[in-house]
Amino acid sequence: MYEFEFRTGKVTIDYDKCKDCKSYACVKACSLYGRAILRIRDGKPVLSVSSEEAKRLCIECLACELQCEFKGKKGLRLNLPMPRGND
Repeated sequence: MYEFEFRTGKVTIDYDKCKDCKSYACVKACSLYGRAILRIRDGKPVLSVSSEEAKRLCIECLACELQCEFKGKKGLRLNLPMPRGND
């Protein structure tokens, strides 16, 4: 597992699911729609910036997760804590 935080949540990448991925859809999506904070190193998506910079630079566009879901191997997940309302 590879994890890093952004302003309001966390990205989790399951490298077991990524190992056979050839599309690199998450990295492509980040470069097209986001701030290009992901890159491929040794066949795996990793940050191209420090974890502190990722918190500041990520625009939370959700493109990495969506593209991984539809064109990749479903290995990247965004964890967005949602506040509970007053029930």
